[in-house]
Amino acid sequence: MVARYKYILYVLPVIVAVLLVAILLGLFLKPESSYLGPKIVIDHDGGADDAIAILIALINEKYFSGPKVVALTTVHGNVNESQVFINSQRILDVADRSDVPIYRGSAEPLISGIMSDFYFGFDGLGDNEIETFKRTEAQLEHAALGLIELSKKYSGELTIVAIGALTNIALAIRLDPEFIQRLAHLYIGAGHIYSERFNKPEFNAAMDVEAYEIALSDSTPDDVTLLPFSQVLQDLDIDKNWRTDVLGAIPNNIVRSLNAFERVSLQSSANWSLLDPAVMAIVLEKSIVDETKCSLNSIILCDEYRGINTNNFTSETPNSEVVYKLNKENYKKFLLEIFSAPENNVKASQETA
Repeated sequence: MVARYKYILYVLPVIVAVLLVAILLGLFLKPESSYLGPKIVIDHDGGADDAIAILIALINEKYFSGPKVVALTTVHGNVNESQVFINSQRILDVADRSDVPIYRGSAEPLISGIMSDFYFGFDGLGDNEIETFKRTEAQLEHAALGLIELSKKYSGELTIVAIGALTNIALAIRLDPEFIQRLAHLYIGAGHIYSERFNKPEFNAAMDVEAYEIALSDSTPDDVTLLPFSQVLQDLDIDKNWRTDVLGAIPNNIVRSLNAFERVSLQSSANWSLLDPAVMAIVLEKSIVDETKCSLNSIILCDEYRGINTNNFTSETPNSEVVYKLNKENYKKFLLEIFSAPENNVKASQETA
């Protein structure tokens, strides 16, 4: 009996210590899914425009307490999917955020699409000489399955920002009809509002026309916001000199990397009007949007009009909110604040040292 009491007295402090450690771990090392606040997944096709959008989100998270970027998903588009995966790692390395999971996605459209115009270079990031970067392994799940699982893990908290072909989004919808309803919101950068000037298919929409149709087949304006490229070209026609001499002159490594990534594309136009950064900007800064309209939005699947978007702005059953007018000055101000944040943080640290 005495030996038994001695044993209890010996193990009791160990049990208490273990319980205390477990309690402390529960308090201070909460699982990722318990983090409060909104989360973002960025579904992208690996171009310099995608890089700008991704870095906007990461900087906003770090310096402005913005939504947490919980994953990138890759899809064919500016470059092939294999290169998109490589570019995802390069972009995350620039931001020192190789902790962000990457889910590899669709390498081809559901039925047929178009060829890339390699606007941002053959590697999508300016065809610079081979650079070293921190390599990370992709997640085991296909991007469509990863999107579904993340929508369940962060039900009601997850925003997806789709800035490439919509193949992964369409697959997720077909695999899980409740996928869209679990999201906080889906933002799509694709398409045009048809006019005499914008009378041809837009790049992201044309990359997978059937996927675009599926993505808008069972949505509501509360679920989905569209930013057509036509409205970016119309309202955010920023002079290239501002991009190179003002935004591009910010002295930090992220901006220098972006300048290199856009080395090819900046030679192609007198203006700087990119869709993907504008999509991320409207997600994070509402003052950039001057007007939206509810629309029954779709896309033509057949004949010579394949890839042309349609909008019925008077429909009684709209399926999306369409961003109709944008504020250029607020957009430029937002970009300067975002990309100056790393440099301003360094200065502030030096002044207080």
